Amino acid sequence: MERIKIEQLNAALRKTSRLNRMLQMKCYQSSGDLRMLRIISHHSDEGLTPSILASKLEIALPTVSRKLSVLEKQELIERKPSATDRRKTFVFATEKGKELLREDYLQFITAFSAASEKIGESKVKQLYLLLEEFSACLEQEIQKEAGDDA
Repeated sequence: MERIKIEQLNAALRKTSRLNRMLQMKCYQSSGDLRMLRIISHHSDEGLTPSILASKLEIALPTVSRKLSVLEKQELIERKPSATDRRKTFVFATEKGKELLREDYLQFITAFSAASEKIGESKVKQLYLLLEEFSACLEQEIQKEAGDDA
């Protein structure tokens, strides 16, 4: 493939990725806070400890603690001590936090649906299939490269 076409494809993929992140950040929360709230919400039955949350997010525990304080002040999460070990604290999403996630998801879906309607269902399906195929090929190349280095 010509270098110019590869660069154009890469630029289009970067732009799409950037726009996707912008769409996700439309909510008043920073994308990191919203991601943290999503992970907490997905574990709402059992809760998460800050250290497990830090591990899932792959960020330092002090950073998680600061972000949790911000979310707690906004009443989006709550912390509860463990019933069996008073040294442990579990984090849960509040109803306000869950509602924020629902609203954010609806905004995301609305924007994606509007863009999809503009280009049409068949093109959306074609785009999806092409991106899946391209991703699989790219993944194979990355694995092949990793195998060559071993």
